[in-house]
Amino acid sequence: MALVNTENILSILTNYNPWWQNGLVPKSFHKDFKRCGYYTCHKALNSDLRRIVVMSGARRTGKTTIIYQIISDLLTQGIKPQNILFFTFDHPVIRAAGIDQVLSVYKNNICNDDEFYLFVDEIQFDKNWTHYLKMAYDMNPEMRAVATGSASAAVEDGVRESGAGRWTIIHIPTLSFYEYCEIKGVSKFFDCEDVFKIHTLPIQEQTRLIMGLADLQVHLMHYLQIGGFPELVKAEDTVYAQSLIREDVMDRAIKQDLPNIHEIRNIDELEKVFVYLCYNSSSIINIDAMCKESNGVSKPTIQKYIQYLADANLINISEQLNIQGKNILKKRNKIYISDNCIRGAVVLGADIYTKSTELGYAIETTVFKHVKDYFLAINKLYQVGYIRDANGAEVDVAVQYAGQPIQYIEAKMRNNSSIKDDDGIVIYGLSNTPGYVISKNATDFGLTERNGSTLYRIPAFAFLYLLGKSQKNKAIK
Repeated sequence: MALVNTENILSILTNYNPWWQNGLVPKSFHKDFKRCGYYTCHKALNSDLRRIVVMSGARRTGKTTIIYQIISDLLTQGIKPQNILFFTFDHPVIRAAGIDQVLSVYKNNICNDDEFYLFVDEIQFDKNWTHYLKMAYDMNPEMRAVATGSASAAVEDGVRESGAGRWTIIHIPTLSFYEYCEIKGVSKFFDCEDVFKIHTLPIQEQTRLIMGLADLQVHLMHYLQIGGFPELVKAEDTVYAQSLIREDVMDRAIKQDLPNIHEIRNIDELEKVFVYLCYNSSSIINIDAMCKESNGVSKPTIQKYIQYLADANLINISEQLNIQGKNILKKRNKIYISDNCIRGAVVLGADIYTKSTELGYAIETTVFKHVKDYFLAINKLYQVGYIRDANGAEVDVAVQYAGQPIQYIEAKMRNNSSIKDDDGIVIYGLSNTPGYVISKNATDFGLTERNGSTLYRIPAFAFLYLLGKSQKNKAIK
């Protein structure tokens, strides 16, 4: 008997949708803690402008949990349980059947109402998903839909090709430091609506705010080790947590997801490229050097692999931004591992407690992630990258809009680290918008001026916590 038939599909759907039986989402499925992405997705799903909501992000970042939380909300609002359908393309039978056949079985056997809610997990494994979701959208004007995908480009390219007007894409990154603290039960009432305006507060208020957050330093160090994968936040065994990251996040993405999506034949080459990037995270990438390290893998292949790893949300690409009127020899990208814990799971001896260089890499990686997540959640037209001129003057993180500078940020995680006249944040600094210098110690904060450029020093624990808190407050509003 064929595996893909109505009986098998119904059996699988019944297991995936336990609320059809008792009207409830199992408590273990939906956590009490709600991420920024939950609020953003909830608003998009219930908007007057009907759109198919697509959440993209790495495995284990909580996309499925957000779906279950929204389903629980719908049931609480009185939506009939049978009018809510969930399934995942992680299941081989569902993958073989495709959206069209699964929807047909559901409509013919469970619910044929005009109004229903469709939730599809790991949608990138159906190569025709945009076609069938678009058909469902057009043929069911009362349907609301949410889909998730672990390969951003596979999801977002499909959306672009299918035409605008039907889709809302929401990126679900790993936890911010603020969200990490929330899960840990670390609550701080100190607040700042916009961390980039903290310098405008009276100095007494700045002191009260930063000193009130000072005990977050120990939590930041643990966050840099454990990382932002929700289920690992409360793990105390770092070695065990890192093994889970290697097995459940990296291995599945590199050895299963990417080969299936892109038909990669030489998985070992892809893995070697990834390991190389882990060892060189926060560095400007030299493709020629990578070719030599990878035993002659061609430049086009390595460039393709780098893009695949970015698609799988395992790395972040920081583009070299234009500086108007300045000479740049050749544009090259920086690469950051998407969450510092991934680097720690790969690089042996990457101890942030005993090695100041490792702490520097970890903080720069984490600052870039937070700044990118914050600004792109506001407006996807922001450019978040770095600046480096022909003389080597560099700014770690730069935010621009339409080529105009918005914010410059430099990570200086050393005791009493100094800023020099030839540092990029001084050369390209602005007089009316302070460049932010991320410092280490709680007492190392305040507004300064250097060669006409205004700078604001702020400890990493305060900057990351307040930036994440501001992002979540914006998502809730």
